[in-house]
Amino acid sequence: MTEPTSYNAPLATAPAASYSTVLCVTPEQLERAMAIRYKVFVEEQGYDAAIEVDSMDPLCDHLLMCRKNEDGTEEDVGTLRWCVLSNTLAFPARGRPKPAFRFPPRSKLGRVAIVKQLRGTGAGRILCEALEEHVRERRGRAADVTRGKSSLELLAYSQKTAEGFYAKMGWHSIGPDFLEEGQPHVKMVKRIELVPEPKIAVLNGSSAPIRTYNVRFVENEQDFDRVIKVRIAVFVEEQGYSLEDELDEKDPESDHFLMTTVGPDGNEEDAGTIRWWPKPNQAAGKMGRVAVLPKFRGGGTGRLLIQAMEEHVRQRKGKAGVAAKGYSTMHAEGFYAKAGYLRQGEQFMEDGAPHCLLIKDLELDAI
Repeated sequence: MTEPTSYNAPLATAPAASYSTVLCVTPEQLERAMAIRYKVFVEEQGYDAAIEVDSMDPLCDHLLMCRKNEDGTEEDVGTLRWCVLSNTLAFPARGRPKPAFRFPPRSKLGRVAIVKQLRGTGAGRILCEALEEHVRERRGRAADVTRGKSSLELLAYSQKTAEGFYAKMGWHSIGPDFLEEGQPHVKMVKRIELVPEPKIAVLNGSSAPIRTYNVRFVENEQDFDRVIKVRIAVFVEEQGYSLEDELDEKDPESDHFLMTTVGPDGNEEDAGTIRWWPKPNQAAGKMGRVAVLPKFRGGGTGRLLIQAMEEHVRQRKGKAGVAAKGYSTMHAEGFYAKAGYLRQGEQFMEDGAPHCLLIKDLELDAI
């Protein structure tokens, strides 16, 4: 089991510092959140266990709230999940058919669960405020969903008895009441203002944005270990790919790059990675394993990784230099049209997720 990455800092703390809320980034944390949901919704409220965990769970951000006891022990006390809806309802409420109406894009708060003995203590409010802060700060999947936006509307399907709870936090009811598994519910919405997006990122301090990033070619074992930790955090812990599939036979044959930035404490902090795998006996290579930690997404960080990799290939460095011998151009495969890559062929499945192939020809420096 890998340790949670550094961006998984507490999102909110109770005034008495007894509660802390974190983003679930490990299977163990997610299991603890699911255990709370099972206890509250299945054992206590009688929801069907078969539909309590659904196909949307892997696509959500899950928050886990804990309480520190006087004896120093810690116990899990609450959880919720946050999903993104398109302009049609992306998934039905539990036990309800999918409606045909459309609405502007929203994100949906759901599965809010607090253990019985702590309800009425303010724990639920702290948990929901932590979610708002999570989205406002563009963390986790919110980093992708909130890109280009200055505000976002949250949606919740609240039990009618909890309508006042949401109203006290600035939520408003919309539309008629409805029944969900025999219980009256109401739709609640709240619009929150987002923190400003980072200015466009730049490479190696060529100007002065909010944050400067550096991308370097990995030439030692220490940097390679840091690359692997970033990939595990993004692809295994966050996106759910297996560790066996993530670390493959191409790694020893590839050029790897590590993106770093300077943290608030003045120390170097890892932000992202990318790899370049030269195809054997071809003037071609494949860009892959592009990973940026959630707190650094947006502002052009992915673009910087691609630019650094392309410049490396153009200058015939590393394993790319060996593959480029005798050629004036190198055929690059990747996944980013905004970086000048053109789509080729049909969509295909890879590791259970839809992909498409994009290509770009790189002019190499003269020998």
